[in-house]
Order: sequence, then structure tokens, then C-alpha cells
Amino acid sequence: MDCVIISKPIACVLADRSVRPENSSQGSCQTRHPGRAAFTLIELLVVICIIGILGSALVVSVQSGYKQARQTNCKSNLRQFGVALTIFRGEHENLTPDWLSNLYPDYVDDRGMYVCRADKYNGRGDARPSELLTLIKGRNEMDAPAFYDNEKGTGTTRNRNIEACSYMYEFSAARSPWSVPGKSTGANYLMRNYKMDQMTYGDKANLDANGNPMPHSASRIPIVRCYHHFRDQKVICFQNSAAGEKLSSTKKDFITINVAYAGNVFVGPTWWEGTIHPGESQQ
Repeated sequence: MDCVIISKPIACVLADRSVRPENSSQGSCQTRHPGRAAFTLIELLVVICIIGILGSALVVSVQSGYKQARQTNCKSNLRQFGVALTIFRGEHENLTPDWLSNLYPDYVDDRGMYVCRADKYNGRGDARPSELLTLIKGRNEMDAPAFYDNEKGTGTTRNRNIEACSYMYEFSAARSPWSVPGKSTGANYLMRNYKMDQMTYGDKANLDANGNPMPHSASRIPIVRCYHHFRDQKVICFQNSAAGEKLSSTKKDFITINVAYAGNVFVGPTWWEGTIHPGESQQ
């Protein structure tokens, strides 16, 4: 007797033998999958907004990282200049070089140190960017080729091997347009003389309780300054009067990165005399 192989599932056989309602559909034993609903327009817009927010956060994070990297590199350059200037003064009876470029190659062996990564002109433009001067309306006598230490500079004793320099050298051999109160000047009164007088006698920006000038600290007066990070942030600082006096009121100013005569690196405003140091009140 031949065997018949029944491939129909037993459950279906039993179902076929049962009484079915007239409106029952055919193929009830087939597996059914519910339909998958597509994304709605609102859901798509929400996803796009989330992606946009995450993308914006990533861009801000990357830009912040670039700023910090440029500042770190600049501070490293200034710190090395501070060390080189200290050694130079130790070997030259406490005299400073005529120009920052004079440190090359005996005290600074890398010309790349003279260029700040935040300087979009790569050390071949103004030490104080014209964009910054427009914002602060602070152009003065130092914004002239006589004070530059790059290929645009007109100083006769600067090192011509340094064609690119982003930094402002405050103790240069350029003729000083300023002097401290009560100090006589002459044709040979240079910027370095003026800065040394600020540390020796003081000026209107640093007065004692009786209104008399006090000497500026060597750890506060900058010897080299970088103005190319002004786009990064602002700092709170003291305001100054038209006569150069430091007022008790404060304001927000664009940042500069500086190395002081004593060799310490600090971040301050464009008018360095207004820097708020630890222990000083802000009103």
C-alpha cells in the first residue's frame, strides 16, 4: 500500500474541517506582516534639526580647539623670547637688544618663532592688525614702519635676516613718542629708555594712594606683545582716561598675549596698563 505524504499543516487541515464564517478570507494560514509606516514630514524635520545642532556644536568645538592651539603656540614662542632676552641682558650688562630680530641666530636659532600662527599676514604685515585698530580706534605713533621688526621695518640696526615678524617689540631702538612725567628727553630717547623709565619712575597709569606715580613691576610691563589673537575673546580690564590715567571703572577689551620684562607670559587687554591682576578689585 502506497503512503501519501501530506504537506499541508495539521492546523490548516483541522481548520478546513471546521465550519468557517461566510466572510472569512482565503489563505488564513498564510503569515501576515503589518504594513510599515513611512517617516512623516515632521519626523524628518526633527531629525534634520538634530543633525544640524550636532554639526554646529562640532564646528564650534573644532574652532575652539584651533584657537587654543594657536594661543598655546604663541605663548611658547613668547616664553622662549623671554628666556633669550634674559640671557642677552645677562651677557650685555642688563641692556636689551635694539630689536627682537637681533636675537637671531645666537640666542634664537629658529626664524619660525617670529611668526604667530594667528597672524593672517604671516609676519609680513603690521604688528597691530588694521582690523583691530579699526575696532578699538586706537591707532598711534607705534603703528608705523619705524616700529616694525619685519621686512616693512625701517630700523637701521635690525637684523635683515628676519624678514617676517608678527610681534611688537616694546623695548626697541625706535624713537619714543612718549616720556614719563618729569623725565627730560632728547634726540636719543628711545622706546627702551621710555620703558625702563616706566619701571624706574612710573607714570600716570600707576599711581599711589596720594596720586603720585609708582614704578611698574617688571612682571607686569610687557617687552614683547602679540596682537593677532583679538578675534578669540575679550577680557575685563580697567578703563583709561585721555591723559593715560587708569580709572576705577572697567570695560571689555580685545586680548593680547604678552611676555613681561621678567619673563612671565600673561594675557591682557590692548592697553596693558589696564590689566586686572589677582587681588585687584573690579568695580
